[in-house]
Amino acid sequence: MATYTAHHGLSRTKFLLLAGLMVLSSLLFVAGVALERSSPSSEETSAPTRQAAPLVEKGREAQEGTEAREAQERQEAGSTATQESAEGNAAHEQAERSIVFGIDLESPWVLAGVVLGTLLLIAALFLFGYRVLLLVLFVVLATTIFDVREVILQLGRARYGIAALAGGVAISRLATIIVAWFALRERRRSAHPPVAPSHSTVP
Repeated sequence: MATYTAHHGLSRTKFLLLAGLMVLSSLLFVAGVALERSSPSSEETSAPTRQAAPLVEKGREAQEGTEAREAQERQEAGSTATQESAEGNAAHEQAERSIVFGIDLESPWVLAGVVLGTLLLIAALFLFGYRVLLLVLFVVLATTIFDVREVILQLGRARYGIAALAGGVAISRLATIIVAWFALRERRRSAHPPVAPSHSTVP
């Protein structure tokens, strides 16, 4: 254990704390994406209601005249086009919100990349210690920005459970940043200790 600390400059406690925080943030991220996929959207919830109206109107068409039927068909066509346009706009808006810099944040490849990246960072910390602390600091800081954005977005959608998970991811990554920063400062201080002033004696 002494060999590990002296060679890498990162104590076992700090390593386990950083690794635990990174694993926790990854697990919360995966849970949040899974919950967001399983939660029904407002378009899916209102779809049965939209489909029930045309069925009732078709039943009434059999008892009405030709002119009334044609007027009703034109009205149905207009309302259907309006509904399709609204659904298309909602789907387009949702797609834009899920894609950042051309990357679908809910894609299984992104989830696999997050998990694999976390494992690689933990392995790098174990092998190289303080030498990769700066890399860990910048990577976690960049991902925290997207986590805060996700919290704001989910609060705007009134999805408070998903927002809570995203907030947990952001908090765990902020804690990772703090621990990595203090470990890096501690290493720099130990590498460059202050020089005590020398006291010369005059004979």
